[in-house]
Amino acid sequence: MSSKTIVAFAALVFFCQISIAAGQGLYDEAVLRTLYLQFSDRTWWSQLQANYQSKENLPAALTVDGVTYEGVGVRFRGNTSYMMAQNSQKKSFNIEIDYTVEDQCLMGYKTLNLINCMDDPTFMREVLYSNTCRRQIPSAKANFVKLVINDENWGIYANVQQLNAEFIEDWFPSNDGTRWRAEGTMDGGNTGRSPGTIQAEPGGGGGGMFNGTAALTWQGSDSAIYEAAYELKNTKQDDPWSSLINTCDVLNNTALEQLPDVLDEVLNVDRAIWLCAFEIIFHDDDGYVYKRGSDYYLYYEPETGRIHLIQYDGNSCMRSSGAAGWSLYYRSDDSQVPLMYRLMAVNQYKQRYLAHVRTILDSYLTEDNLWPKIDEYRALIEQEVQLDDKKLYTTQAFVSGVSELKNFIQTRRNSLLGNRDVNWDIPEILSVDHDVIQEQDGQSLIVTARLGQTVPVADVQLFLAESPYGRFTALPMMPDTETIDTYTVTLPSYPPGTVLRYYVQAVAADSTGTMAFSPAGAEYDVYTYAVTYARAETSDVVINELMARNDTTVADPQGDYDDWIELFNTSDMTVDLSGMYLSDNPENPLKWQFPDDTTIEPAGYLLVWADEDGGDEPGLHANFKLSSNGETVWLYDTDKNNNALLDTVSFAAMESDQSMGRVPDGIGDMQILTIPSPLGPNTE
Repeated sequence: MSSKTIVAFAALVFFCQISIAAGQGLYDEAVLRTLYLQFSDRTWWSQLQANYQSKENLPAALTVDGVTYEGVGVRFRGNTSYMMAQNSQKKSFNIEIDYTVEDQCLMGYKTLNLINCMDDPTFMREVLYSNTCRRQIPSAKANFVKLVINDENWGIYANVQQLNAEFIEDWFPSNDGTRWRAEGTMDGGNTGRSPGTIQAEPGGGGGGMFNGTAALTWQGSDSAIYEAAYELKNTKQDDPWSSLINTCDVLNNTALEQLPDVLDEVLNVDRAIWLCAFEIIFHDDDGYVYKRGSDYYLYYEPETGRIHLIQYDGNSCMRSSGAAGWSLYYRSDDSQVPLMYRLMAVNQYKQRYLAHVRTILDSYLTEDNLWPKIDEYRALIEQEVQLDDKKLYTTQAFVSGVSELKNFIQTRRNSLLGNRDVNWDIPEILSVDHDVIQEQDGQSLIVTARLGQTVPVADVQLFLAESPYGRFTALPMMPDTETIDTYTVTLPSYPPGTVLRYYVQAVAADSTGTMAFSPAGAEYDVYTYAVTYARAETSDVVINELMARNDTTVADPQGDYDDWIELFNTSDMTVDLSGMYLSDNPENPLKWQFPDDTTIEPAGYLLVWADEDGGDEPGLHANFKLSSNGETVWLYDTDKNNNALLDTVSFAAMESDQSMGRVPDGIGDMQILTIPSPLGPNTE
C-alpha cells in the first residue's frame, strides 16, 4: 500500500484576489466625502490657468474627515475635459498630497484625480465602468467626492485612482517593470471604421480617429516611432523599448497558425481579449478599440517578460447608439487594431473572446448587477448634483441621463444576446474538485472536472500556473474510465510554499470549437491552492482575531498603532509557542518564528504586532505587516513537529480600526466584529 495519504475535498475554494478589492477606504463607493481645498493666494484661479500647459502645481491645504494636509500641490488636469469645459469653473483637478511634505498620504494614496465628468450628465460612467472592469482587468478604483474650494461649493466629482506605482503593485508582483500611456497620433478622419458600424454620438469622448501607431501595430525596429506614440511614464529597465517593440513584432508578423505558440510569451493575451470585450460591449469610445490605440496603459512585467494592457479613462462609454450598436467583432477588419484584426482570425482566440463575452453578458452587463448600483449612486449624489451650480449640465439632464444609462444596459444586452455566435451551445462544466495527496516532502493534486452530457466535448484541459502570477500551461485531462463525463489530471508533487493557480477549459465537439471555462472568469478568476505542510488534526492554539489597519484601537509597547494578530489558547494547559511560525506569504510559510520562552496561558490571549519590526522589544513583533485590502495568515508548528499547519485565516478588505475575529473565541467562525477586542473576549 502506498505511503501517501489522500485527503479528499468536496469542492475547491474559489479564488478571489481580495488584495485589489474595489470600494474600500478612500475609494469606498458607498461614502461621499467632502474635500476642502484652501488656497492662500486670492489669485489662485488665474495661477492655475497660467500653469495648465506647464503642469506646475500650486500649493494649497487639503482637509478631509477633519484632518488637514498642508502643502498639497494642485493643478488642472485633462485635455478634452479641460478644453470642452470652456469658461466653466468645473475643471478637472490633479492633487499631489506629498507635493511639499515627503511621504504625506491621504488614506494611503499620494495622488488624487478629480474628474469633472465632461460629456456625462450622470457623473456615473467613469465610476460604474471602471469598477466593473476591475472585476476582470487592471482598472482604477473610483468613487464620488464633493469638492469645496475656499469655502465655495464646487460640486460632485469622480475620484479616480492614479495609475502610478501604487496601482501597479495592486495588480502585479512588483513595480520593477515599465509603464506606458498609449497616446497615438490623430488620423484626422474616420479611416479604418468597420463597414456598417455606428459612430459614437457627436460630442463623445472619442475625439477623432487615430492611425494605429499606439495600438501595438508594427512600426519597424526604430524605437523613435514608438517613443512618439507611447508616453513612457516610468521604467526600471535599461532598455524599456525593446520589450514593447518585440511584442509588436510577434503580434503582427507571426504567421497566424503559429501565433498561439509564441504570443502569450510576450503578451498577456487573455487580459487583452477581456479588455477588448469590455470596450466593445460597453461602447467605450475612449479606449484601445474605438480610438485605434489611445487612452489605455501598458505595463511590462519583468517577472514574466510579458506586456499587459490596462483599462484607462471610462468617462465616454455606455452611450445609446441605436438598437444594435457596435458589431460583436468591431474593428476585426481593421489592420490598425491588431488585437481584434489578428486575434479574431485565430479560432481559439475567437472562441475565448466569445466565452468572455458570454461571461460579461451573464455577470456584468445585466440589470440585476448594474441597475441597483446606478440607483445607489443616484441616492448618494443626487442632492449634491442639484446644489451644484457649477455643473456642466442641468439637473434634468442628470435625471434623464440616468434613464438613458439604464436603457443602454437593457438594449445593448438584449441586442448581443440575439447574436448567433453568443447563443451557440457550449459545454457545461458542472463541477471542479480536487484531492490532495500528502507526501513526505510536499503535496500533489488530482484535479477532477465533471461535465454535462448535453453538449459533447472534443477536448478538456487544465490550465496551470505554478506561482501567484505568470503564464498558464495547458495539460490534457483524461476521461475517467469508471465515471461518465468525468475528466482528471494528476499533478506532480510540489514543495510547501508553492502556489498553484488553475482553471478548466472544455471545447465542444462541433464545427466551431466552442469553449467554456471554469471558473467562467478565467484567467483572472481562477482556482488556487497553496501547497502547505500537512495539517494537524487538532490545535490548542488558533488565530482568534486580527486587525489590518490599526489607527486608534490599541498601541504596541513602543506607542505605535500597528497591525496585530491575536492568538487564543483553547485548552486548560499552558502552551509553549517557542519555535512555531506565523506567515502571510504562501511562498514563505515559515516567515516569522516565535522566540524562545513564548507561552500562552490556558484560555489566554496573546498579541503579535504585524509591524515588520521583528527585533523590537518588549512585545512580539513579526517581520511582516497585514494588508488592509485583505490577505491570508497561517500558523505553523515547530520544525520538530514537521511544521504542521495549525490554523489559517483569510480576510477581505477592512476599514480603519475594524477587526475580524472568532465568535465565540477559539471555535467560532471568523466575522467582522462590531467592537474590536484585543486581549479580550470577542462579541458580535
